[in-house]
Amino acid sequence: MGRSQSLGHILRATWASGCLAVLAFSYIQQDIHDMPVAFMWLMILLSFPTGALGAALVGIVWPPLSSFFGFEYQPFLDLLPYWVALAGLGYLQWFVAVPWLFRKVRALRGRA
Repeated sequence: MGRSQSLGHILRATWASGCLAVLAFSYIQQDIHDMPVAFMWLMILLSFPTGALGAALVGIVWPPLSSFFGFEYQPFLDLLPYWVALAGLGYLQWFVAVPWLFRKVRALRGRA
């Protein structure tokens, strides 16, 4: 395993641990009234910049859907769609799109 692969694995594990820690934090602290605010800012930070857009889109789509299906508000359960979306977007951004972009730039620089 090369040096960059090891670094990639360490970064991926650290990032995933951060996302899981935010999820655990929101479950443990679900009775704290400001927990959703902290949850959102932490997840947006971990998935920035796509996370900000993802949070806005989920914020538009999720409330009507949860109301339509008759879900009662529960702080932790109401944040799960946000966590899934922001963790997914963050993963795609940091560990799929950014490495792809670096490979493309490196290939272009190699041709010049």
